[in-house]
Amino acid sequence: MLQKEKVFKILKRAAVIDKHFELFGSDTHRYKLNPAISDKFVYDIEDTYGFTLPKDYFRFITEIGDGGACEDYGLIPFSKFTQTANSPSTERFYKSYRKSLSQPFCPRKMLLNEIEHFGFTKESYEKSPDNFFVLEYPDDDESLCDTKGFLVLGTHGCQWDYGIVVTGEFRGMIFDTDNEGGFYLVADSFDEFYQNWLDGLEENNLKQKLNKLREIQKKIKS
Repeated sequence: MLQKEKVFKILKRAAVIDKHFELFGSDTHRYKLNPAISDKFVYDIEDTYGFTLPKDYFRFITEIGDGGACEDYGLIPFSKFTQTANSPSTERFYKSYRKSLSQPFCPRKMLLNEIEHFGFTKESYEKSPDNFFVLEYPDDDESLCDTKGFLVLGTHGCQWDYGIVVTGEFRGMIFDTDNEGGFYLVADSFDEFYQNWLDGLEENNLKQKLNKLREIQKKIKS
């Protein structure tokens, strides 16, 4: 179980080590978490949209922090769940997405010959083929966002996101997705996922990442 004091201690130290926010995405979240939100806010969302957040993620956003510091561009605040959009098409997308979360996430196993279509590498697939899945979307023009129980937590950039399953047999698990139906299992729980990220911020690990990044940048300039 993640401990608030330890989480904040690691984030504070990471902000000192990476004071120029060189690590990808860190200039967005700056190793800070937003204030936690109320249990009631979450319960109201769950009652309205017919799904229940996994316990560890619920605890994180209500006791530790709601969005901010995490992998790449960081966690999207759950408090923005009901945000409205500026355009009608985007608003329809949001409404379809929220509605779809009550449906079970039921992907099938990905086949080797499908890897390139979904942007994954053959090497990564061969290492752990059981971690790759495909969620097939219905041929329905009105279904603008039919993720079926997959709550987006954040983005890696471009078309790649990561999220947590809130409905179905994979409930609680964290997946990367290419947003075209391809999914890769990252962790069995939110706590595991976030702890893995924190482990990468431990002083020696973070310094190694920054040194490698600087070496790559130096080669590009030379």
